[in-house]
Amino acid sequence: MKRLMTAMMVAGLLGCPITSSQAERVGIDATRIIYRADSYAATALLRNSSKEAVYLMQVTVSSIPDGSKTAPFLVTPPLFRMEPGSQNQVRIIKTGQALPADRESLFWFTAQAIPLSTQSNNLSGKQISGGVQVLANTIKLMYRPSGLPVAPEKGFGALRFKTTAEGITITNPSPYYITFTSLKVGGQELMTKQQKENMVSPFSTLFLPLKGVHYPAKVSWTVINDLGGGSTYQEEIP
Repeated sequence: MKRLMTAMMVAGLLGCPITSSQAERVGIDATRIIYRADSYAATALLRNSSKEAVYLMQVTVSSIPDGSKTAPFLVTPPLFRMEPGSQNQVRIIKTGQALPADRESLFWFTAQAIPLSTQSNNLSGKQISGGVQVLANTIKLMYRPSGLPVAPEKGFGALRFKTTAEGITITNPSPYYITFTSLKVGGQELMTKQQKENMVSPFSTLFLPLKGVHYPAKVSWTVINDLGGGSTYQEEIP
């Protein structure tokens, strides 16, 4: 599945205004990146499907979604120009900092695209933070240690559910970050547009409000797997 850039106004204007169609022409060909500890590097493919627009790309990895906190990864190349109709592969290399060996660690991979006009072909890195209109896309990067005791698909299906009068508690006994695209209890969908929390961390719990369900009830959940698709599981809550 392809993730498309969404336009984000930072400040000022460079060249001509950015339209929604321009934003849809720059993207990352992945919904997530799995960095396996036994690999020297992970890769991500960026594409510019526009027939005319030229972009200056800035690529980073951060410990938080807004990109403001550094992470122990080096991205190469971190800054490059993308011509119309081109693709570019970047490499993500872990640096020296030790990370937990018993669970995944979560980071955020961000690609920012600055549209270039004929007057801005020599845009410098300093100018990127000085007020331009940016197309930005952020996806999750999971660092996965070697030798975890359970396979990802089995971990995704190992969730435990406990209900109360106020809602449902989801326990993740696995070493993986699990992101829901759907969670239904008794036919009631919990992953609505209003539900902001859609991920449960390794060895952690997530509480969701839930009312009006009669038990026993069937619970089914669909999560994003390593390939970016969906894997679905179900069980019954007594």
